[in-house]
Amino acid sequence: MKKQDIFSLVQLFLAPVLVILLGLLLLVNPDSASVLLSKLMGGMLMLVAVIVGVTALFSERRRVFKLVCAVLILNCGIVLTRNPLLLASFAGRLVGLLLFIDGLGDLLNARRCGIRGLMPLIVTILGGVLILMPMTASRLIFGLCGLLVTIVGVVMLLDRVRHPRLNRSDDDPNIIDAL
Repeated sequence: MKKQDIFSLVQLFLAPVLVILLGLLLLVNPDSASVLLSKLMGGMLMLVAVIVGVTALFSERRRVFKLVCAVLILNCGIVLTRNPLLLASFAGRLVGLLLFIDGLGDLLNARRCGIRGLMPLIVTILGGVLILMPMTASRLIFGLCGLLVTIVGVVMLLDRVRHPRLNRSDDDPNIIDAL
């Protein structure tokens, strides 16, 4: 097998295999996506804090306010970087609390109107589950994303196996080399 053939095969199958591996990673370990997002957000916050701090040093107006803001933003970035699952946990609890309160309100309205409150009961229970286990939502969402990404990668791989688009321009007998 020539080097060009190996390079063409790698070029053909590398993207689907990487997509499948990414999907399996998200499916098996959905917290890794939460950790990555939190660390990226923490890094971005620290970068913003540095920019705000530098602009505060060179500005004439509201210098102390800008420096205090820079320190606060820097602290938020450091906390997010050191505790990467804090963001997913906080978001899960917040969503759970909102669902719980909304479900209770809908249950009271359903009882007052004399209609069945099955859906508000389900919403209230889901809110309670998210309050008690806040990481459930992010794990479920990233797990489903991982499943979808894996399926897309498998479909890409099957398509490329069925219809390979290898670069065989060097071996084409219809091309005349003028040199």
